[in-house]
Amino acid sequence: MTLGLKIVCALYGVLMGLLGVRWWFSFDGIAAEWFVQPLSLVGVNNLTADLGSLFLGSAIMIGLGLRPGRSAWLLPVAVLMAIAAAGRLLAYTTVGYTPDALVPLVFEIASCGVLVLTHQRMSRPEPAQEV
Repeated sequence: MTLGLKIVCALYGVLMGLLGVRWWFSFDGIAAEWFVQPLSLVGVNNLTADLGSLFLGSAIMIGLGLRPGRSAWLLPVAVLMAIAAAGRLLAYTTVGYTPDALVPLVFEIASCGVLVLTHQRMSRPEPAQEV
């Protein structure tokens, strides 16, 4: 089961990395897909830096966390996903609910759970091998 969780986390890390690269190098395309339109070049700069760094930083931390004995690196990404989900829920209550934002919420909650579970599984001592 641990190997399966690590594979899921690795795929998640690749996705985060690709999203980060898109925010850095293909801003217009991803901004249009995500319905984000900056008001000025400062807005472009802020979105590129903030979202690009969020996703690329998450990818790097997941990569670091998949190494033996280093699974604690998965926890900051889980915290970021939990905070993103909380922010989405806050927006639902203050701005309004839209069904289009439900899939990202489910993804953030599931990602948080998988990252925490993977950390827990990787942190367990391995059973002794009989010789």
